[in-house]
Amino acid sequence: MNNNGKVVAITVTFNRVNTLKNTLLALESQTYPLEKIIVVDNCSNEESRQQLLALTKDRENIEILWMADNLGGAGGFENGMRHAKEKYDPDWYWIMDDDAYPKSDTLEKLLQHSGLDNLGCLAPLIWGVDWQQYQLYHHKRIRRFHTIDEAKFAGVEEMQAVETIDADAFVGPLFPKHVVEDVGFPDGGMFIYGDDTEYTTRIHQNYKIYLIKDAVIDHNDPPVSNAGFSPKTYWKLYYTVRNKLLIAMKYNRGFGKGIAALLLLGEVLWQIAYSLIRKGLGKYRFLRIRLILRAFFDGVGQRSGKTLDPVVYRKQFD
Repeated sequence: MNNNGKVVAITVTFNRVNTLKNTLLALESQTYPLEKIIVVDNCSNEESRQQLLALTKDRENIEILWMADNLGGAGGFENGMRHAKEKYDPDWYWIMDDDAYPKSDTLEKLLQHSGLDNLGCLAPLIWGVDWQQYQLYHHKRIRRFHTIDEAKFAGVEEMQAVETIDADAFVGPLFPKHVVEDVGFPDGGMFIYGDDTEYTTRIHQNYKIYLIKDAVIDHNDPPVSNAGFSPKTYWKLYYTVRNKLLIAMKYNRGFGKGIAALLLLGEVLWQIAYSLIRKGLGKYRFLRIRLILRAFFDGVGQRSGKTLDPVVYRKQFD
């Protein structure tokens, strides 16, 4: 059963024990046994921390890594994978959000393809449990100077048993040891949004990312909302725009950087025009515009990190 070596699973959580508990149950139920499950707690509140301690009590296969600050999903996965390497030196790193629930045979089915050519990542097919449809937008094709990522497939019926993709989400991808040693860890400086695209794109420069159709992982669908509508969540729009620029600046060379910046400037100008004409934004109209412009210039200037603290940002609405 363990011919493929040690697998360590890493999940990052922040005040979501209600979904995390199901993720942990799914991980413990794998037909291919895990060496360890690492839960990175991203500085949750005291209530959630106590719930997490109670949830994992006497479950020796689970280790909690407590963060002193909220480092975002990007920082959480970076720290979790670093810790796994230093303490367990696994043959495989299996990472996922705290609202992802692999089927009992997901890991086993992924590892059945461990001998594929120039393997950089084995990714499961993601099923959205709320909307009851596949989240194909996570299995990406990258184009136009790294300014556009889009679903590679319109439907599962057009997919072969094994497909190659350009990038994937942090919803169950499995990374072999030699690849992590070669390319490093996720970039914690991205904080949130796009860190999965950046990391799998980085891997894709020299390796192949394989999507395994019959290895399925369940995943909650995002709520029906948009970061562009609620002023309290404009910080999400900031990171979405900034990180697109960070990726484009990193993976383009020479004139390509300028072309990418111009292409994304077009998106920014559209967002500004939208902010000016959309009804209902009221006094927050120009706050939205300021954040979009700040995101653009921070991205072009490759200013990474938690440059906009969500907690501090939201205090202005209290």
